[in-house]
Amino acid sequence: MRFLLIFSGLLAVVPFVIGFVASLFIPDVTWFERLGVAAVPAFCTFFAAILLFSRDSARYSATIKKVRDNLLVSWDSTDEQFLSARPCEDTSLLLELRGTIAQFFDVPACKVARDVDLISDLHVDQLEPTFQFAVVRPAIASRQKEPQSFEFSTTNFHSIDELAIAIREVLDRGEGTIQTEES
Repeated sequence: MRFLLIFSGLLAVVPFVIGFVASLFIPDVTWFERLGVAAVPAFCTFFAAILLFSRDSARYSATIKKVRDNLLVSWDSTDEQFLSARPCEDTSLLLELRGTIAQFFDVPACKVARDVDLISDLHVDQLEPTFQFAVVRPAIASRQKEPQSFEFSTTNFHSIDELAIAIREVLDRGEGTIQTEES
């Protein structure tokens, strides 16, 4: 909460300064009135930032809880069952993705099935930046010889297999750049 108040306050400084400078061009206005002119947009910005952050935080928490609850009621599957669902080239990457997805949603790895849909089941599209930092980035970083930048988007991926293939492409290309955004 402290971060929210500090960030909102810093954000409100910008309209306060702009409002105050603009009030200097208004003739026959007292200093108190100039401060009032500057304070109104600053307060609106401060209040809007708090409301938007609270709304986004509530949506994020609700999405995480919904996905976690759905995963917890799903059937358990062992690593062998997970891998035997379809053939794959990089089983270690698939198992690592399974583990990091489970860790991201705070569920046991046995609850993440191979046929889980990233968009409709895990709502990755709503959790996009956080999901990439918690799942995609560690999978790529653990396999790169030296750290490189990469561009990655999960908007078109529906399965863990597609995600693993895209990560493998990033690693194989060496330059670390892949973009799969919708056109």
